[in-house]
Amino acid sequence: MDLSSIAQNINYRYTSSQPLFQFGGVASGLDTASIIDKLMEIESQPLNRLNEKYTELDRQQKAYNAVSDKLREFMDYLSDFRLQSSLLPKGATSTNENVLTATAAASTPDGTYTVNVVQLASRSYYMGTKLGPDITTTTAFSDINHNYTPQDSSLTLTVNGNTASINILTTDTINDIITKIQNAFTTAGSSATVTYDDTNNKLSIQSSDVFQLTQDSGNFLEVFRLDNANLVSSGGNYTLTSTGDIGVYSTSKLLSDLGVTGTNSFTINGTTISYSDTDTIADFISNINSNVSGVTASYDDINNQILITADDTGDVIINISGGPAELGLSSGQFILGNVAYAQITMDNGVTYDVYSDTNTLSFQGMQIDVVSTGTANITVSTDIDAIVDKVSEFVEKWNDTMDYLYTKLTENEVKDKSEDEMTEEEKIQGVLKNDSYLRKIFDKIRSYLYEEVNGTYLWELGISSGDSGGSYENTMKGKIELDEDKLRDYISNNGASAVWEFFGSDTTSVQGFATQLKDYLYDLTKFNGEIDQVAGVSGRIEREKRSLAKQIVNWIEILEKKQQDLWQKFSAMEQALSRLNMQGAYLSQAFSSGK
Repeated sequence: MDLSSIAQNINYRYTSSQPLFQFGGVASGLDTASIIDKLMEIESQPLNRLNEKYTELDRQQKAYNAVSDKLREFMDYLSDFRLQSSLLPKGATSTNENVLTATAAASTPDGTYTVNVVQLASRSYYMGTKLGPDITTTTAFSDINHNYTPQDSSLTLTVNGNTASINILTTDTINDIITKIQNAFTTAGSSATVTYDDTNNKLSIQSSDVFQLTQDSGNFLEVFRLDNANLVSSGGNYTLTSTGDIGVYSTSKLLSDLGVTGTNSFTINGTTISYSDTDTIADFISNINSNVSGVTASYDDINNQILITADDTGDVIINISGGPAELGLSSGQFILGNVAYAQITMDNGVTYDVYSDTNTLSFQGMQIDVVSTGTANITVSTDIDAIVDKVSEFVEKWNDTMDYLYTKLTENEVKDKSEDEMTEEEKIQGVLKNDSYLRKIFDKIRSYLYEEVNGTYLWELGISSGDSGGSYENTMKGKIELDEDKLRDYISNNGASAVWEFFGSDTTSVQGFATQLKDYLYDLTKFNGEIDQVAGVSGRIEREKRSLAKQIVNWIEILEKKQQDLWQKFSAMEQALSRLNMQGAYLSQAFSSGK
């Protein structure tokens, strides 16, 4: 049974104006219910006091937990603030961001680093051989049907203002097509060199005159991949070349179209891949990508080959065993990826060779992202302005925390609102006023202002507490202020690392200011810490609340029994009076009738 919950949710009927479902006074004429309510109000005073004490403890518990939340927030801030990366920020600038960019860590020594990027990281890949049969100059137009179904086509050649017609038949060979195009140039009063590259499967037309091919019917330009080709000018000549291999396949083609029969399998890096003649090229590629980790398969529709590329850069091995010859994977070429390589020379003239599987190099705490080969200088320097900003931020966080604690110690309860009108925050306002335990915490944190760290005090960094003129209001409140000029002088005289050494150093012999304070706040706010032992789920206040809850439940049972006893007594009285009334009425009637 959750006694705390019971106590929190009880409706104390004995202090309410709600009518009881009992009736009395019929015979006596007395307002029995009101009499019993008044008697019960008197009897329930101990219960009311218990409830008031319970409410007081509950609010005190919530107030302590709110303080714990505030201190934990400050502790979390200190955990980051004390780090070397926060208090010793470094800037790194590159003289050539087209070659590299860099980010320095707090541990990176200031200075200039000359970086010669010799090699970028690249991915390993396995490049299959071309798919399908060879396409030579004796191949018929109708046989180039891997992506389109060839159609008889009619073209118009325009050159020097003259035109000539070119009629391409599906029965024409590539040699026939070459001859027809050359003859068309002659007819138009020009000349051209038309060649076919049977290695890359591309048709090329070159002329010393500007020319244009227009397709009037059919799909010759699409099949020979000239529909999206650009006329390129170079050395006084104009050239139109196929944009890719004319034997490229549609990925919707079945593997049976490539000569695959039945169901087969092969392995990539030890993973078995099954395929069958009813699969499409797209299915085959998707099957690899779904089952083999670390690689990505694709179909190169420019060069008409399957590529299997490592997902990561560097010297990643791709092993293919039993690859299907029909898909070009039995005798393809494996190209090992490169690792990034740079030579880094420090101010002292010493050069280091640095390698990485990715295009991000690490050196002396720096992260160097390389984007091209070449040379660039990196200048690393400590950002003094950032240090000052960080210390200024610490002062603000400190003052915010101390102002919160001081307010809790001095604020008054809300008196001008009813319970129902108040927010949860207003309900706990003033609960910790002059609280001895909170005062102990406040004084302990404030005392850190006067502690020394390895012979150095806060005031030497330009951080002081107290007001000029002698009011010492800030000292009383534990608030501080920063003299930025004095902090910059301290850094100039002691080095940039001195600020971190004061605040953040964490060794067996020396703990920095922020480290000491963080550790104290942790002891206060951790599970089963000081505040938790007072206000936690197993703390002193919770134990007192549970004890009160038991007493409240017992008192409710006692009062309910007393109420029942009173009703029974008044009922008995009413019954006796009723009998007397009946007897009186009988006697009166008897006397009046002369009996």
